[in-house]
Order: sequence, then structure tokens, then C-alpha cells
Amino acid sequence: MTPCSYPKTVILGLDGVGWSLIQRLIGEGIMPALAALMSESVRGPMNSTWPDVSPVAWTTFFTGRPAAHHGIYGFTEFNPGGYEVRLNSSAEVKTPWLWDWLDLRGRRSVVLNVPLTYPARPLAGVMVSGFVALDYDRAVHPAWVADFLRSIGYRLEADFERVHTDRTAFLSDLDLALSGREKLMARFWPDDWDLFALVITDTDRLLHFFYREYLEKGPITGYFLDFFRRIDALVGRTVELALRMAEKDRDLTLVMLSDHGFAPVETEFHLNRWLRAKGYQKEPLNEARVLALDPGRIYINRPPRFPGGGVGGSEAERLKLELSAALAAEPAVFEVKDGDRLYSGPWAHLAPDLVLRPRPGYELKAKFTAGPVYTSSLLMGGHCFDDAFYLIREFKAPSPLPEIEDILDLGRRLLARYGLQ
Repeated sequence: MTPCSYPKTVILGLDGVGWSLIQRLIGEGIMPALAALMSESVRGPMNSTWPDVSPVAWTTFFTGRPAAHHGIYGFTEFNPGGYEVRLNSSAEVKTPWLWDWLDLRGRRSVVLNVPLTYPARPLAGVMVSGFVALDYDRAVHPAWVADFLRSIGYRLEADFERVHTDRTAFLSDLDLALSGREKLMARFWPDDWDLFALVITDTDRLLHFFYREYLEKGPITGYFLDFFRRIDALVGRTVELALRMAEKDRDLTLVMLSDHGFAPVETEFHLNRWLRAKGYQKEPLNEARVLALDPGRIYINRPPRFPGGGVGGSEAERLKLELSAALAAEPAVFEVKDGDRLYSGPWAHLAPDLVLRPRPGYELKAKFTAGPVYTSSLLMGGHCFDDAFYLIREFKAPSPLPEIEDILDLGRRLLARYGLQ
């Protein structure tokens, strides 16, 4: 592949924006730029990952590898050899990202607000880390980008704590966060790059806290629609810039996607409370037979996953069957998957033993706190496995496209574009 023909890819991610929501907003005339782009693109719904959370899904997409290869199964994980729970970070990703491969080929990438890239790691190009980024200096590469973020008042994340105490302040914060993503694009698009990736995570925040209210045509409706008009303007600007680049006879492809969809939520199902009520768990945690992590991951306390675990191999298999049947009978649970059948790869030993998918209207929680098993949710939207979307727009010589079933398929196609599959 000669330098002049090396492919360029633009990726615009809309975290949590489902295919069904896009169809609704287009039908309401809120997203004309996206409607026009869809008419010229291969597009459709696709499935997310198990579980359907951002760190798993985005890591799967940008590495082109499933969870048992990249090692990420959720926002959190048990520390090796124990029961302390920690947040996952970029340090826990076990396989190279797409931009790492491009780096080895002397190619440049601009990677903006991709979840689980914090702390930022060196690459040929620019990175501004996404959720859960905690400070400017560790969220960027190269180091000077931190000063740029400070100069524009960049919000790494809208302040979740404000949403239940000062709704107006939270929405203002969300506006500032989206403005920051827009400024990132304006600043770094003119750079030299072979891969440009920007993920808008602020859509996910809006949907978590206000999706049901929007569907019920509540007070949030005007703000909600205006927010998505801004998203549509960003889509239009991206297409405009991509068209200008394509005029230079470059091999350019635009990919848009979401990592999962959303469904309205009313009730939370607390897994560790359920396990405790059913006699599977007690304090201290090392004496529990079963533990859970968000959002629906079940772990049997057995070695080698937990070196001090007291559950043997045959008992563990019996427990999995017993738990699967009992959980499937709960109103909150739509489906239970066996981790041994779900995950295969070098890091499968870190995988949960069971993974749950909730029924519509329910959100799965796994905090180690006392209280009722079922509670009213403070959220209005929860993740949806089968309502993510993808869109592929090739500006030069469109090629036959394989069917995209899920976000892993799309990630593999992206790697194949650079000869990495």
C-alpha cells in the first residue's frame, strides 16, 4: 500500500444512541443531516457486547477483539487475588488498540474522548481520554494538550452528582461538556492523521437521566430535542469536512456507531442483595459462595479466580445451574448466559461465570450495600443490548460490505481496512 493510497478513517461515536431513537428523531425532523447521510450509507441496527456497557463495547470495537482477548468485562473488576473492587483503566487492556497498530506503521491518529483510554498512553498523534478521565494532565498526549483543555474550560465529564439536586445546573454542565467535544474536533481535525475518532459520551448521560421523561413528552422534551439538533449539526459538519478531504482523491471512509441502545427504566434489581437474601453471600466476602459486579456479572468464589475461594469445581458447576434457574425466574431478568460458553480467549479466566441481561424497564445493580432487592430507579434509561446502530459511508469506490451483526463485527471490519485481520 503506497503512502498516497493509505486509507483514512473517520469515526464518530454516539454513546448509547439506539437505532430506534435515531429513527424516531429523524422521523420528527430533528436530525436532517444524519437522515441525508443514512440515505448514502450502509446502515442498520446491531447488537452490543455481553455485558452491554461502554468500556466493554468501545474496547471491543477499537481493538477488533472480544472481551476474553482484551480483558475488559465492565467498568469495575476485582483486584487480582482478592475481593477489593477497582475501576478499570487503560492499563488493564490486554491487546493493542487500532491506533497502536497504526503507530507501528508510522501512521498518525487523533483519538478523542474514547472511554477507557485513561490514563492516556503515548501514540503517534493526539489523544484526549474519555470516561473515566480524572485530570487533564493524565488524560492527554502529548502533554501540551492539557493546556489547550484548560484554555477552553474543557469538561472531562458532566457532574453526575448535580442531576438530582440541581437539574438546571446539570443540564448546563452537559451543554458545556458537548461544547468541549465540538471544540476538540475543530482544533484537531486540521492535524495530519490517518485515523480520526471522536466519541460523544454526553448522549449517554442525557439518556440515563431523562430518556423516559422524553418518551412521555415531559418537561425535558425541548432541551432533549435541542441537544440532538446539536448532535445533528456535528454530524453535518463531519460529513462536510470528510467530503472536502475526499475531494483530494484519498481513500476515506466515515463510520458512525453507538456502543449500545437505550430503553426506559423504572426499577432496579440489586444482585448482591438478592444473593445475600438467598443465602449465597455473607460477610466477609471471602466467605461468600457467590459475588456480583455491575451490571449483571456473577462470580463464583472459586480458585484460581479467587485463590482463597472455597467453592470446588463440581459444586461450582452445580451452582451455575442453580443460579441460572433461580435468576431466570426473577421479573428483572430476561436472559442468563454461561460465561464458559460466552467467552473464549487468553483472558477468559477473568470472565464472570454468569452474565445477566435485564428485562425492559429494569436496571441491574451490584453494589455491596444493604437494602431491598427491588427499588425504584433514580435513572430513566438503561442500556439495551440489541438496539445499537452502525453506519458506513465510503466516499471513493464503495466495496461490498459484509453483514454487521454486532459491534465486534464492525471492529473487525475496521481493522481489516488497514490489513490487520
